[in-house]
Amino acid sequence: MKNLEQLLGKSKTVDFTIDVSLVWREDRDMEMLELASTSGLCAQVFHVGYDLVQPYLDEEEISVVIEANVRHLLPIKVGETVAVGVKVIGVVENKIKLRGIIMKGEKKILEMEFVRAVISRNYLRRAAFEKAT
Repeated sequence: MKNLEQLLGKSKTVDFTIDVSLVWREDRDMEMLELASTSGLCAQVFHVGYDLVQPYLDEEEISVVIEANVRHLLPIKVGETVAVGVKVIGVVENKIKLRGIIMKGEKKILEMEFVRAVISRNYLRRAAFEKAT
């Protein structure tokens, strides 16, 4: 495992247009409003975090989300373009703590803190195989 301390303070921001795959579908009436789901927005933040961390890992390592604390502050509709930002705020052993935010202009849509653990790809392969048999 490389020295993960070098990640501390690193950040990444991407623009993202919300599409229909993120629509909140728990309630039929609300689905018609075409609002993005909290889980869909979180997935986008997680993805940016993955893209930020992965270049710093060895080829046989991967980072996985093991913890998240989310606050969905404002609704956002399909078709809107938002900025998704993630910053590394802590590193302890194989755990990387990140802060993520989704903004629409000056309005904060979602904020979260989450932890990605660095683990072996082989471990995940073995675990998936054992569960399948």
